[in-house]
Amino acid sequence: MLTATYSLVAIAAEQDKTRAMLSRLQQYLQTTWRGLQNIDFAFLETAFGKLMQFDTFLGARKLERYLMPALRHAGREAESLVAELDTMRAKGANILRSIGEQLAEAFEASSVKINQICHAMESYCGCMLIRLEREERELIPLARRLFSIEDWFTIAAQFLSDDGDADARGIKDERQRGSRTARRPTIYVRS
Repeated sequence: MLTATYSLVAIAAEQDKTRAMLSRLQQYLQTTWRGLQNIDFAFLETAFGKLMQFDTFLGARKLERYLMPALRHAGREAESLVAELDTMRAKGANILRSIGEQLAEAFEASSVKINQICHAMESYCGCMLIRLEREERELIPLARRLFSIEDWFTIAAQFLSDDGDADARGIKDERQRGSRTARRPTIYVRS
């Protein structure tokens, strides 16, 4: 039971982080769009880059990589919900692809369809917000109901392995940064 609790807490923390990121992204876009006449191509590129970063984060979540694949094999009810969430993810990817194409065309033609691009960015955020809400309202409770203790143990082991890999990457990155900068020797003073 402890493994199920660990897994659910890890998922909840990741969901909170994802929601906060999406909220900040929406706030950034809405704040800037209030002064619509001041928006330039550089802003649109930056905003698009932030959307792409969020989308990458969304796909790298533990829920996406471990929980949803496990639910795909847990019965029709789970398969149906996962398929609907996958469809929403694909819709988001299509919106991002369209925004990228519009930005490329606008850059080449030196014209920007600002309202269209802004609306598409809002549409992506709205679609992902609905998906997050459905994950929290339907997917996670479904997993709680369908998974056995053994299933949760397997998922928790994957989470822990993933966390261990991330910790190892962080240590390696820290060492690489440290080797590039000169370190001062530590001086110990006895009192």
